[in-house]
Amino acid sequence: MLKQHEEGRWQSENLEVLPEEISKEQVLWVDAQDPTDSEMNDLKEYFNLDEHNIQELAEEGGRSRIDEHEDRVFCLLNFPHRDSFVSDGKMERLSMLVCSKWLITVHKGYSDLTCAVYKKIGTHGYFSLSLVPSTDIILYIFLDLVTSEYYPVSDVVFEKIEALNQEALTLFREKSKLNNRTFGMQTLKVRERLVSLRQSLSPLREIMGRITRGEFALVQGVHLPRFAYLYDRTIQLVEVVDTHREDMSNIRDILVNVQTINTNNIIRVLTIISAIFLPLTLIAGIYGTNFTSGSVPEANNPYGFYVMIAIMVTVASSLALIFKRRGWI
Repeated sequence: MLKQHEEGRWQSENLEVLPEEISKEQVLWVDAQDPTDSEMNDLKEYFNLDEHNIQELAEEGGRSRIDEHEDRVFCLLNFPHRDSFVSDGKMERLSMLVCSKWLITVHKGYSDLTCAVYKKIGTHGYFSLSLVPSTDIILYIFLDLVTSEYYPVSDVVFEKIEALNQEALTLFREKSKLNNRTFGMQTLKVRERLVSLRQSLSPLREIMGRITRGEFALVQGVHLPRFAYLYDRTIQLVEVVDTHREDMSNIRDILVNVQTINTNNIIRVLTIISAIFLPLTLIAGIYGTNFTSGSVPEANNPYGFYVMIAIMVTVASSLALIFKRRGWI
């Protein structure tokens, strides 16, 4: 049972409020936030759990999955945190153990998801649940809200991609100076977030598919179309993420093209400078040779040095003019 905290958040009460017996018209949901070993033992005794159930609920890490053990279904969900995923890559983790009359959720720290589910139920957000409460509908609510968390995260990532794309096009069109390190780090960060989204969506799609195919006796057949809708949503999300990854590949290609153009421009300038100074070096080398007096033209002329400089300037100017007419500079 959850009650509103003085800060506006919802907080679980202790296990002392658990009923001695669950009636036929009720479904019990226990939400454990940062449970201690003592509290986990209390849950073990109250719900008659085995060690395998306790280990699964306390498990850290791992990909999203769903398994069935006799009359119980264990579901582990890893999904992006709406506010911190894009900036810090934060992922949320929620463990669920579902039976026909009760449901246990375990998570670390405050969970907006569990509170959102509680508010949905409390305000009759899912009308069918208020008519005939069942744990499979609660499982659907959790999966529905988890898939909904991906949409705002995907929108923020898309905004980041659009900003990077505009910056890359500006660099390409205006030939601006490119800060390789900053732009490259931003691109790498967004690519890592997309990989994380893709890796978390694939097992989530597998969970929806297994439920939709009717692999779990706990989920009633009348509710399978609900999960089929969620399965379609996960496929759409995978396609959206794959599209974002293609957009990042296009940005990477633009970045590579800009760097290639800059490199080619540098090489072209150095080549032109070398081509201009090559005949000047030849002239200077000829006039610098040690021969008898008078063997080099204008060697005895007091203005011979200035004549040589004039020839060099004429040759350099002529080469520069030729390169410019051909569009090389």
